[in-house]
Amino acid sequence: MSQKQLYSVLIVFLLLCASFTHAQVGVGPQEKTNTHDTTLDDIKIRGVLRVAMHAKDHPPFFMVDEKGELIGIDIELAKDIATQLGVKLDINRDESTFDGVVDRVAKGLSDIVISKLSLTLKRALIVRYTNPYTSLSKSILINRIKLLKAGKHRSVQEVFNMKGSTIAALSGSSYEAFAKRLFPNTTIYGSSDWNDDIIPKLMKGEVWGAFRDELEVRRAIFLFKDASLYLLAVNLKDEQDPMMMVVHKDAPLFQNWLNLYLKYAHKKESIKESIERFKEYVYRK
Repeated sequence: MSQKQLYSVLIVFLLLCASFTHAQVGVGPQEKTNTHDTTLDDIKIRGVLRVAMHAKDHPPFFMVDEKGELIGIDIELAKDIATQLGVKLDINRDESTFDGVVDRVAKGLSDIVISKLSLTLKRALIVRYTNPYTSLSKSILINRIKLLKAGKHRSVQEVFNMKGSTIAALSGSSYEAFAKRLFPNTTIYGSSDWNDDIIPKLMKGEVWGAFRDELEVRRAIFLFKDASLYLLAVNLKDEQDPMMMVVHKDAPLFQNWLNLYLKYAHKKESIKESIERFKEYVYRK
């Protein structure tokens, strides 16, 4: 065997050893993520912006129209960002919880969350938030009978910090975290279903209140028969719920670009204007 052939065999042997060592001590397949594909440069090289969005429609943010097409202010936002970057758009709606949507970006499976997403400190540990692109007020639906028993002159904070009080919120949502912060003495009932579980329980008085944004509270009053007779909607003063986008924790350039886009290129519209534009979907039964 020549010296050149010997070197070739030695190089192959060393590469095989390195591969074997990595397989023994490296991250297993089930733990691997695509975090190297989440930066702004990688999005442009790939030619596709991968957007994570909740599985359930949330008008006026995102919903399916009569033609089966996605529409709404979040869809418009996603399309314009993709256009500004000069790439195609791919929207994934596999996740049924907002935490699940965030996890897609944390794991590198999607580049960005545009999904009527609120801020929580827990989520901020694993992803980067952009500046807000719109905002909603935090609101509570209160069972009127429970309110009368508690005392009609009591504040919302007083009612939901009374012994035995209960408040419902969507499991895995920001409002579950908000409830724990604002009403530390109440019992929180978490559920994955707002319309078929939380609101019926509230109407029956099985929970004292239901906590969500002003839009969903307003929709519940409109959609449920006799809801205005049994329920009282209260907006919390000085408690805003800003809607933000989310990117991977290792994508500061993308985060900075999005913040500049929101400031200088994004068409600004109030939530009231958005509701008016898509009111047929917002108040659709």
